[in-house]
Amino acid sequence: MTIPSETSRIELAPEVRGVLAQLRARIRRYVWIEGLASGVVWLGLAFWLTLLLDWFFEPPVAIRMVALVAAGLILLAILVQRIGLRLAAPLADANMATVLERRFPHLDDTLLTAVVLAGRPADASECDSQMLRQTCREAAGRLAGVRVREVFNPVPLRRQVAFAVGLSISIAAFTALQPAVVGIWAQRSLALSPMLWPRATRLVVEGFDEHGRVKVARGSEFELVAKADTSWPAVPQVVEVRYRAEGGRPQRESMSRQGNAVPERDAFQDYALAFESVLTSIDLDVFGGDAAVRGLRIEAVDHPSINEMQLTVAMPAYTKRPDRTLPVSGVMQVPRGSRLAVHARSNKPLVRVRVDSVLDDPAPSTVLDMPALDADQRGFTMSVPPLMDDKTLQFTLFDTDGIESREPTQLRLVAIPDMPPQLAVRLKGIGTAVTPRARLPVVGEIHDDYGVARTWFEFAVGENALQMRIINESKSAPASMVLKDEAFEVADLDVTVGQTLALIVKAADYHDLAGGPNVGTGDRWHLEVVTADQLRAMLEARELVLRQRFEQIIHEATETRDLLARMAFGGNAAGESRQGAGGNVSAAEDGSDEDAASSESITPMQQLTRRTLRVQRALQNSRKSMHETKSVADAFDDIGLQLINNRVDTEELRFRIAEGIARPLHAIADDTLPELERRVDMLQQSLEDDTLGPARRDRARRQADEVLLAMQLVLQRMIELESFNEAVEMLRQIVALQGDLEEQTKRRQRQRVLDLLED
Repeated sequence: MTIPSETSRIELAPEVRGVLAQLRARIRRYVWIEGLASGVVWLGLAFWLTLLLDWFFEPPVAIRMVALVAAGLILLAILVQRIGLRLAAPLADANMATVLERRFPHLDDTLLTAVVLAGRPADASECDSQMLRQTCREAAGRLAGVRVREVFNPVPLRRQVAFAVGLSISIAAFTALQPAVVGIWAQRSLALSPMLWPRATRLVVEGFDEHGRVKVARGSEFELVAKADTSWPAVPQVVEVRYRAEGGRPQRESMSRQGNAVPERDAFQDYALAFESVLTSIDLDVFGGDAAVRGLRIEAVDHPSINEMQLTVAMPAYTKRPDRTLPVSGVMQVPRGSRLAVHARSNKPLVRVRVDSVLDDPAPSTVLDMPALDADQRGFTMSVPPLMDDKTLQFTLFDTDGIESREPTQLRLVAIPDMPPQLAVRLKGIGTAVTPRARLPVVGEIHDDYGVARTWFEFAVGENALQMRIINESKSAPASMVLKDEAFEVADLDVTVGQTLALIVKAADYHDLAGGPNVGTGDRWHLEVVTADQLRAMLEARELVLRQRFEQIIHEATETRDLLARMAFGGNAAGESRQGAGGNVSAAEDGSDEDAASSESITPMQQLTRRTLRVQRALQNSRKSMHETKSVADAFDDIGLQLINNRVDTEELRFRIAEGIARPLHAIADDTLPELERRVDMLQQSLEDDTLGPARRDRARRQADEVLLAMQLVLQRMIELESFNEAVEMLRQIVALQGDLEEQTKRRQRQRVLDLLED
């Protein structure tokens, strides 16, 4: 039979619990004291560290803010680690008993056993209650002589507290001795004030704004000027600049001392350093003595420049041309008297534009301020008075950064004067001599850019004053005027034989500016007034010269025909070379004896070379004959027109010249000779073909014969005309002789009457 174990709750003695509670309280007090001391030590160290760093280096506000935040975070970490986390750890009775057991070995685990088993029901199978009570009493007895404070090692705590007290005393003493220094430290390190530490040297850097910025044109030179106040205790011997360009490495240079300032005389000692060709922005600090000017920045900005410029041209009213806008490129040529407006756009916002007029222009400079700028301040418009002379405008830009354009932008304006009308006119069918009844036709074209207003003849007979006769007056301002049927009648002038007529065609435009209309002048013609017989004699002499010239053309055409006739091909060279104009001319007659004799001895290549030379000569002669024949035909046309315009022609004479000579010559020049040229050209393409070549040679030779036949017919008509003219001349001589006889008869009759009266 099993007897149940007796269970009961056994409590620790109050003396034991009191010792455990006392130990727990001492531990917490130790944690608080050590943690607070550590915090005080850190604050003291942070004070001295920031004071020294700020005194020697004066870091900017951003760095001081980082230091303040870091100090606060470290203090918080110390308090959390040294106090918060330790106090949060559980301090149970068992933990306290363990600490005491380790410190006091004579407890012999009685205290730990009593603390662990007491206060909970005891299981008789595990622990005997009597023995537990005995253990508790024994633990209480052994604790009677235990001193709790001996559990702790006081040296680290005392050291920490001493360190904290020492730092606190040093700070308090320094504050008492240097309250101003501590105040400045508090302002700079705690309040993050921009105020500086007191110095013996005062430096001033010129040219920077309140934010320590200065803008310079990219690529230009910037001179950094620092001034040391001579009224302060120390004037530095050396002022150093520490700088770093964007994308570059930190550098330092000493500034040049500008002379030696005398405190009683000079307020400042100057120092200078030149930054050449500033291409990128530069951050810099200036140090001299115990003074420093930090956070300066040289910002490189672009020069203001004109990206686009246009010129609106309002041409003078008389031109009747609309306004036009032109892009400015190089020298701008505009009609004189035009009103101009300059429109320009820049690469940056502007504050003003200065416009200077150069080239000895007496006009004062014009300054365009804000009202003349566009809304975005990147463009401007300027009006230019009517341009009468060449002008050069220089535009100098000033932008919102205070930068001036590197070089003025030039606009060269060239005033193009309105040119007089251009006359391309001539007398048609009139030579150097005219009859008193002549009609002088004028043909050609008159051109003016802005319209021809009127045209007229200007003439003078002999030494008389110039006179004017209107040809045309137009209100429609045609740019070109064609003269077709206009003619000057000599009969209206009542001129006599032997006088000289000076004639010129003039034209005026609509130019209404200073100086009035522009007048264009054609060729000046000086014409001799002759009798009809004298004019006919002059034309007959010209006909004789033309006939001789035409005979030379016939001779060259004959040479061309002979060249074709003497051209041989292949093995039949001898036989073919004997073919003349009619197909049966002997070799001796056409000059081909040499060819016939040597045709068997020369090589095919030599034959080809000879054929090539002859066909090229024939082609050249045919082209020359064509142009010269055309010239002779035009000359006979002119002779016919002169007869008509001088009113000395007859129906028969007109027919002989026009139908008998001029028109056949035109037919030869326009049809027959070009056909010959075409056939000779085809022959040239087949010189190596012994089958096709002879056929084309014969066709060309037949065409040459037709040309010669037509020319001979025309030559015969020229000779007939010469005979006709000789007959007419003989008749004129007979008439003149008859007139002389009549005059002599009259003189003799008058003489007889006088003799009878005397008797």
